[in-house]
Amino acid sequence: MNTKDIFEQIIKQATKDDAPVFEKPFDSIKLQLRFYMEDIPNNPRYIYDSDAVFFYNCDEVICRLEEKERRDCAERGDIMTSIWTPLTYYLGMNDGKIIQKNNKSIKEILNYKDEKRRQEAFELLNHLSQNYASRGNLLLLPNTTNTANRRNLNPDKFTYCEDKIDQFLYFCLKDGSPIRPYFNNNDYNVKQWIKSEKLECMFSADFFDKGTVGEVDISIENLQSMINCQDRIENYKYKELDDLCWKTYFERLNKVIDYRNHAGIIPHMPYTWDN
Repeated sequence: MNTKDIFEQIIKQATKDDAPVFEKPFDSIKLQLRFYMEDIPNNPRYIYDSDAVFFYNCDEVICRLEEKERRDCAERGDIMTSIWTPLTYYLGMNDGKIIQKNNKSIKEILNYKDEKRRQEAFELLNHLSQNYASRGNLLLLPNTTNTANRRNLNPDKFTYCEDKIDQFLYFCLKDGSPIRPYFNNNDYNVKQWIKSEKLECMFSADFFDKGTVGEVDISIENLQSMINCQDRIENYKYKELDDLCWKTYFERLNKVIDYRNHAGIIPHMPYTWDN
């Protein structure tokens, strides 16, 4: 199976009414790991990275744009939560920094010395892996720059938040954070983007327990923790999580993904701000 075939399967398995269901446990995770073992290109992102590929090929609005703008929009696609980072942290493979996504590392995961721990990791990430390239796990980031006039929100989101969605939203709303300039340091812009991306569920106190959202007040005070600990939202790290926190994070993530997949996300374009 070549790279193109593998990636087409990853996209097809994402939550849709006619999505194929894998019969063997965790085959979706193994498929994605296999994809990264292939000789994939480093750029451009819109032909190989699931978030950019989705927006380039599957978003009905972006698909109708002229080629240059279409590629530009696709490059702003980003995952809500990755698989590689939590997987390698859960397996204790990162010593000071995240290990490289290469053949050696992937073989080490697939042949991990503690088979029970590896199975636990795959089970933890199974729902995410099956929905990895679905709209519920993808974000279309604003077409804006930071104070250095660079459009770096995608890498900055990972640098400051490890792609943890509660932490990212916290920094979007927190005055003085490195993420705020991308929204012109304006709460209204942040809230408009959150609503357009159907992330309002993250601000409902009843969502994770009762599944209800209703009217919400988007604010740092109402932001819900993915590990059920409000005091840790700003600064918790994957490497610090105990098994209960890992379980809570991914149970809650699954609910957010499912909510967004069924919310009919139609974001406004082109994500720039007048104020």
